Amino acid sequence: MSDCLVIGGGVIGMMTARSLSLSGAKVTLLDQQQCANESSWAGGGIISPLYPWKYDDLTNELSIASQAVYEQLCAQIFEDTGLDPQYLKSGLLMMDEFDTSEAKTWMQKYKLTYQAHPQGALFTNIAQVRNPRLLKALKADIINKGVNIIEHTKVESLLIKGDCAIGVKTNQQDYLSNSIVVCSGAWSSQWLSLIEEVFPMKGQMIVLKADSSIVEHIVLDQGRYIIPRKDGRILVGSTMQNVGFDRSTDEQTRQSLYEFASQRFELLAKAEVEHHWSGFRPASKLGQVMLGRYAQFDNVYLNTGHFRNGLNMAPESAKRITQLITHEA
Repeated sequence: MSDCLVIGGGVIGMMTARSLSLSGAKVTLLDQQQCANESSWAGGGIISPLYPWKYDDLTNELSIASQAVYEQLCAQIFEDTGLDPQYLKSGLLMMDEFDTSEAKTWMQKYKLTYQAHPQGALFTNIAQVRNPRLLKALKADIINKGVNIIEHTKVESLLIKGDCAIGVKTNQQDYLSNSIVVCSGAWSSQWLSLIEEVFPMKGQMIVLKADSSIVEHIVLDQGRYIIPRKDGRILVGSTMQNVGFDRSTDEQTRQSLYEFASQRFELLAKAEVEHHWSGFRPASKLGQVMLGRYAQFDNVYLNTGHFRNGLNMAPESAKRITQLITHEA
């Protein structure tokens, strides 16, 4: 029996397991496939919301607090595991919407400024991580910290005794725990009844092989982004498709993303598309993060519905859930 049972092995689940373990809890993490194999892996790794003024206060609070600790967190995980998440403060060049009244009001509220750039606004403090590498390092880190990871185990329902949740029923066996944290992203509503349904919002991305000097900063324009990696790879994304759990990719989207990148950087027109994939963001009907106690049981907690901001909110989301469970706040 565990002190805490974490359901879901993406960045939210693993960060939550890490935080709980550091608080002294005995933690078991369950994932229906392999850890870090879904939305967290598929995204771009930008440590900031895109157009943050379009999100609510909680999203911004979680993001800003997480941004403040990410560099040190990645350095600590690198030191502890020998696996480099490749934290990089590359800055973000926003080509549109930065001069709207909504954006100006938000920047004044959060005391954020940018540098003028010939192509828009340069937010110099925005960083990125190589998310697949961060996730690999996180998995090694929480194993080292004593978290029991059980993969290929699908949660089917809560186990109820009287008016208490005592664990979960899975396709393998039952798991008992004092506390249960739901971090199962787009799959959360498949096994737990939520007032606000969580559903998958598919996004498609491509990666280009190019010279590392072509793109200096993360570029954001018309809702899409171009992300330069240290090794010259260029990530280009991302689409928004409400089509359920359909993993398919299509040539039209691939070409659209390729044209988006090459129109902004002519040299990318000669770049090779190395990979094209899709992922499922955990969207919610009200567009809000679900962070706190589950209404029906005091010992069941929600840390889900982060949409496209899971990675950049993960450290603070994990901290707040840990504080709630351990009564620190």
